Amino acid sequence: MSKPKKNSSFIEKIEPSFVLVDIIMMGFMSYQYFSVWFSPHLVDPNRIFQMAGLMGFEFIMIHSGVFMAVMPRKISLLIFVPAYGLFAWAFNSIIGGDNIVAYIYLIAVFNRMRFAFFNVNDDLRSQQILRSAYAAITYFFLLIGVAIGSSIVPEFGLNDENLTRIGYDEAKTHGGIFLDEPQTAICLGAIYYFALALYGLPASWFWKTIPKV
Repeated sequence: MSKPKKNSSFIEKIEPSFVLVDIIMMGFMSYQYFSVWFSPHLVDPNRIFQMAGLMGFEFIMIHSGVFMAVMPRKISLLIFVPAYGLFAWAFNSIIGGDNIVAYIYLIAVFNRMRFAFFNVNDDLRSQQILRSAYAAITYFFLLIGVAIGSSIVPEFGLNDENLTRIGYDEAKTHGGIFLDEPQTAICLGAIYYFALALYGLPASWFWKTIPKV
C-alpha cells in the first residue's frame, strides 16, 4: 500500500513565483549594468560609483547565501543574519545611495531565509543550495577574470573622457580596482546577473530532453 502523499507547504506552492521574480530581477540588474557600461552619460556619476561598489558588496552576499542555505535555521537567524547585516551597514555607509545596500540586503535575506520559516522538502532545499553554489562559483570565476584581465576589459562608454565629462572623479569617495576602473565592476555585474537569470530559466529552453526508452 502506497504512503499518502505529503501535502505541500505554502512556500512550496508559491516557489515558482519566487523563481520567476528572481529571473526578472536578475535580468533587470544585468540590463542596468550593460546600460551603464555602454551609455554612462545617461546616468548620474554617483550611480556608477554605487553600482561598482555593489559588486564588492556582492562578495559578502555570496558568502551569506551559501552559509544560510546549508546551516541550520537557528544559526542562520541568530548569527549570520546580524553578522552579515553589519557588513551591509558598513558598505552602505561607504557607497551611500539612500540606503540602497541595506534594502538589497533585506530583500536578499527575505528571499534566502524563506526556507528557514517553513518546512520544505529536501528537493527544494537542495535546489536552493545548488543555486547558491552556482552563484558563488560564477562570481569568483568572473571576479578573478576581471581582476587579472582588467587591462583588457572593454571600456566602451566608461572611458576616461566620458568619466571626466560626467564628473565621476568627484563622485568617487573611495578607491580600489572596482572604483578606480569602474568598467571592471560593471562588466562583472553585467555578466554575473545575466548568468544568474539564465540559471533560473527552464532547461528545456536550451536543449531537448532525451525520452527514456
